[in-house]
Amino acid sequence: SSGINAEYGENLVRQKGGGWSWRCNLPAIRDNVPHVKGYPDNVPVSDTPALFVYGGNSDYANAERIARTKELFSNSNYVEIKGAGHIVHMDQPEVFFDTLREFIEING
Repeated sequence: SSGINAEYGENLVRQKGGGWSWRCNLPAIRDNVPHVKGYPDNVPVSDTPALFVYGGNSDYANAERIARTKELFSNSNYVEIKGAGHIVHMDQPEVFFDTLREFIEING
């Protein structure tokens, strides 16, 4: 999608001698994915208001993940943004920020 292309573009840097490189630390991301992927065990449940926004075109927010997240965040809200993929704020920025603004106004 155009949102993903824009996100990638923000992380590319033109080198002085020509060519491109990544601004982000790809080896660190690769090495730490196992530590941030999934859900931790033995964590306290949070009752703080929480908003989880997901794109309707993304398969990341499936029923299993939402159910587990609800276990960890007892006062959570889930909003599907239609026409958005995984990078919701890039694919549907106006809808995303309207959703966020409304949540903040309600939950202060």
